[in-house]
Amino acid sequence: MKNKTKTVLAGVFGVLLVCVLAVFLFLANIRGEFIEYLDQKYPGHAFAVGFTKVDPIYGKFYTRSTCLDDSTVFSLSKSFNTNSINDNYARAKSQQQYNARLEETFKGSTIEGRIRSITGGGKEPFKNDSKYTRVYIHLSDDAEHISVAKEAMHILEVSNIIAEGIIFTYEKDACVYEIHLSSDDYNLSEKDIQAKVRRIK
Repeated sequence: MKNKTKTVLAGVFGVLLVCVLAVFLFLANIRGEFIEYLDQKYPGHAFAVGFTKVDPIYGKFYTRSTCLDDSTVFSLSKSFNTNSINDNYARAKSQQQYNARLEETFKGSTIEGRIRSITGGGKEPFKNDSKYTRVYIHLSDDAEHISVAKEAMHILEVSNIIAEGIIFTYEKDACVYEIHLSSDDYNLSEKDIQAKVRRIK
C-alpha cells in the first residue's frame, strides 16, 4: 500500500513538474517575443525585459521593461487573442521628462527641502516649452505652507512653466488641505493664496 501511495504521489509530482516547466517555457517564449518586438521597433536602443506575467482578468500577458539608454521604465502587453504587442515607452519617457524638468526647476532652491514630491504631465509629448496639464506639489508637514506655495509659484513663473492646474497638498493638525491654482495665478499674494485653501480630509 505504501509503495502504491508513493508511486501515485511521484506520478502527481511528475505531472505537476511537467506543467510548471511547460508554463515557464511558454512565458519565456512570450518574453522572447517582447524582446524581438523592441529590437524591431526601437533599433539602436538596449532594453532589459522582465519576466512575463499573466493577467487573467484582462486576458493578457504583460511585463515591465527598462530602456538602458535613458532609464525609462515602461510596460509591454499582449492579448490572449491576438499577436499584437503594445508598449507605452514613448508615453512613459515623456512623463519622465515632464517630471525631470520640474525636479530640476526646484533643485537647489530655498524651498527644495520643504517639498516632499513634485510631479506633473501634459497632453503632448514633452518639449522644453510644453504646457503642463497638471503640476502636483506635496509640501512637507512642517513647512510654512502658504509662503512656500507663493515661492513655488514664483519659481515656476521665472522658469517659464505654464500649467492649467497647479495643485498643492499638505497635512496640518491631522487634516489634509489642497490649494488649486494655475499659471494665471502667478501674481497672487499670500493672502489670495490663503483664500484658496480648502480642507479635503
